Amino acid sequence: MTKRALFACFLLFSAAFLAADGLDAVCTPHPSSVDFSWSGVPGAVYYDIYRGETFLARVDSSTLSYTAENLLSDTEYSFSVAARTENNTTLDAAFLDTVTGSWDGVYRWENLTDEDNRGSMRSYTLRVETETDPAVGQYHAIYMLANDGKEYRIFPLYDFGDPASGEWVEYKGKSPEAVSYRLNAERFNASVFKPSKWRVDKVVIDYDSTSAYIQTSAIGITVETVTTYRLYEEDGVMKMSFQTEGSGVVNGMLFKNPNPGEGDAFILTRIQ
Repeated sequence: MTKRALFACFLLFSAAFLAADGLDAVCTPHPSSVDFSWSGVPGAVYYDIYRGETFLARVDSSTLSYTAENLLSDTEYSFSVAARTENNTTLDAAFLDTVTGSWDGVYRWENLTDEDNRGSMRSYTLRVETETDPAVGQYHAIYMLANDGKEYRIFPLYDFGDPASGEWVEYKGKSPEAVSYRLNAERFNASVFKPSKWRVDKVVIDYDSTSAYIQTSAIGITVETVTTYRLYEEDGVMKMSFQTEGSGVVNGMLFKNPNPGEGDAFILTRIQ
């Protein structure tokens, strides 16, 4: 018998022995989290929440809901909620198996103004695809739909572990990475200056966000920008926040979201 089965049997045995009222629990999965709610159990002082055998949280009897966060998308999880007394006697427990949702899909931002960076930013379309790499685990690859109708992977620019990652690349280079970077950069460069070369400094991957730090050389000056993609849900709608920021004068050369009320970040909504 597995450890999880033994753990489940222990909780169920305690519940059956005490003959408490049933603990009814339901869960709602999201791509990076799961929401729980449950019915109160008479005599319960605490509710303990577990993911498998991992203890997540203890809440008092006035709390009948919980959100488990920082979860992988499109992944099976097993959770349990146990009702307990002051001296940790288990009154009842509920077990829930669920599968988290997926961020995969096509996201689009539409320009609602006439300010479009010389016509290059009337709209912006990205596609998210969940992938797994032995070195970093699960991550979300991001592809840009260019004006020529083709898709270009803009994150990550290099496969993880590629020895070429981190090396300087000519801005007018012809490698797939150079073309992807150039086509994307041209849409957000609001200045008359063009970079001469660039390199990937580092990438940071989280459950629902990724950031790429890029060093760029132009007119003899090297600057660093960070582009962050953050996936989230709002009123049941999946969205992506996309923003590039730079230090000093370079920040003023970047095209920002002109839509009123949205801030500098571009807010993309999943359309399919």
